[in-house]
Amino acid sequence: MRKPRIIFMGTPELGSTILEKLITSRIYAPELVITQQDKPVGRAHLLTPPPVRVYAESHTIEVWQPTKLRDQEMIDRIRKWAPDIIIIAAYGKIIPQEIIDIPTYGILNVHTSLLPRHRGASPIQSAILSGDQETGVTIMRIDAGLDTGPIVSQRSLAISPDETTETLTRKLAACGADLLIETLPQWLSGEITSQPQQDAHATLTKIFKKEDGEIHKEHTAEQIERMIRALTPWPGVFITLRDKKEEKKMLKILRTRVAPCIPTLQPLTLSLRDMPDGEKELILHTEDGCLMLDSVQPEGKNPMSGHAFWLGYRG
Repeated sequence: MRKPRIIFMGTPELGSTILEKLITSRIYAPELVITQQDKPVGRAHLLTPPPVRVYAESHTIEVWQPTKLRDQEMIDRIRKWAPDIIIIAAYGKIIPQEIIDIPTYGILNVHTSLLPRHRGASPIQSAILSGDQETGVTIMRIDAGLDTGPIVSQRSLAISPDETTETLTRKLAACGADLLIETLPQWLSGEITSQPQQDAHATLTKIFKKEDGEIHKEHTAEQIERMIRALTPWPGVFITLRDKKEEKKMLKILRTRVAPCIPTLQPLTLSLRDMPDGEKELILHTEDGCLMLDSVQPEGKNPMSGHAFWLGYRG
């Protein structure tokens, strides 16, 4: 078979990992990359290109950054380009049916969950939040629904007890890149027959907002620990405290451990505990257990240890 004409669509670091694998394979290196537009980043709001654009341009691959995929001009440009296949990895926007119908071999999406579980925008965070012991990667053929298309191939991956969204994203990106390269030759040669998803077992994820990171009294110690591993750095996990002036202040929790102790204070109360090695640990009491707060960040300040925060807070 001749070298397929490929368009790649992706935006964040995860997409860059998949793109890198395609480029190094040579035969599946895309000739065109479509990514989202540059966005302001950080306090200075510096206009920053997405990682996929940076990586593609470093390999002299043409990059398009359309505002809307549904614009007829963009649809016509893709149709004129005549791709054999389009590959998507974390592009971040819904693909219109007019584009789905263009490539000869359809559009394959690298989705970071074992579909139909965790469809939608946040499969990695949702797997950690749910306490899943296993996740994986699904190569699926895009259809008009939200991650509802037929499954082409899958590979599972264990979730370790200390897994974070950052570490799990890296593992799944590498896993997905390998699986894609193994799948493509069989898909393009017609050796694979895609299988419909079992919709009855489907779960849908959400786009997380700032308020999703707030800890409430009904949260258990285990739930809070999972929240911190899943929602750091975005949207972050925090509790609301009152300072010496009785003003509400946010305390972001960056790193924690479930502590082997029985809570003796009201949920969301802080206390300092002496450890056997002479050190002191900041403890967050919950309804059913305690959490050691190893690293925290008070509102408007830099990250610090739980003990350092306690000394300033009590003062």
